[in-house]
Amino acid sequence: MEVRLLEKGYKTNEAFYQDFLEDKINTKDEYFSNEVVYIKEAPDFPIYMGKGDEEEKRQNFLKAFHVISQSYLKTERDLLLDETFWHSLLVAHKREFILNHYPEVKEGRSKFYNIVLKKFDWENYIYKSILGAQYINDNTNNEDERERYYELIIENLDLYNYIIKYEIFRNDKFLINILDIIDYLKLSKVLKAKIKGREDLGDDERYGRRVIFEFNKSYPVVMAPMLEKEELKKLFITYLSYYYDISQVISEEDFGDENTREIEEDDDFNRVNSDFFVKNMDSDKLRKEESGELEGQSSILVKKINDEKEEIDSESKDELLTYLGKHELEYIDHRGKGGSLWVIGGKSIEAYLKPLEDEGIHFRYKPVGGRASKHRSAWYWHG
Repeated sequence: MEVRLLEKGYKTNEAFYQDFLEDKINTKDEYFSNEVVYIKEAPDFPIYMGKGDEEEKRQNFLKAFHVISQSYLKTERDLLLDETFWHSLLVAHKREFILNHYPEVKEGRSKFYNIVLKKFDWENYIYKSILGAQYINDNTNNEDERERYYELIIENLDLYNYIIKYEIFRNDKFLINILDIIDYLKLSKVLKAKIKGREDLGDDERYGRRVIFEFNKSYPVVMAPMLEKEELKKLFITYLSYYYDISQVISEEDFGDENTREIEEDDDFNRVNSDFFVKNMDSDKLRKEESGELEGQSSILVKKINDEKEEIDSESKDELLTYLGKHELEYIDHRGKGGSLWVIGGKSIEAYLKPLEDEGIHFRYKPVGGRASKHRSAWYWHG
């Protein structure tokens, strides 16, 4: 099949949209360059999934994955990911298909550009379908497995969008491993849910997006696309725990204390993520703490820390629990059982624990906590 490629400037040509509606594109040579490409076949498939209910979208994605897998993946990859090629194919060879299946393009230029001439990136449905089909077909020959991965992409479309949005994660092995982790831990429902009570993150933040955001933030210290699945799983759960109480969905068998040890002792990992909770504290609480309005609660004011340090200097280690209770810090004391002392809380309570180091009491932070803290963020007495 011969496809003439459009000449540059077609997107800004005022007459282009009307000529498409009137079936005049192919009759005007000025729209086309002298470049021609050849593909073996170009069967129809859904090119836009921004309408309909969830089941309709699911069926459209599945059909797109299947048709692309069976026909288009035989085409050279550079051509498959070329915007001009797809726009040329659609306007010159798929006009009837488009008008029959997407009649809303007749309503105006904006609909036409959004469905037919949309920028060819992670927000384009053809682009999403091509990458998904290619990554899955390159990594499995089993039809049942391919179908499982297709379904996982559709179930986790929001997270998938953010994976292919970042170039460093646009990697077939990374995508397959992430989908396997989600499937094994049954996290699809959690990851696409909205995060509530975190106005600092925006009105429409999702747990899955924030996990990918954390992966992106930790790169290149954490080379996530290169990690084996088990190592990737540890990081995935750790990042999810920053926003979600993972004890509700993840068992100790999947992520016990021993599994966190390597992450917990990784200085580079901690350096990348050490300021996360301070940056993302509730803005109103942070403002009040800085202004001194929150008496008896954690504060980051240097003066207040110094005052408390003087109090600690006069206390012995045996009075540690009194100190923690005075500042209304929740703790779990397992020292009598040969365990450790855990103080429950995020990075915001560090200001109270830091002065204790002068007394030889050192606490280490674990964002996912441990069994004692029921995997809530906590600090444990180290050493």
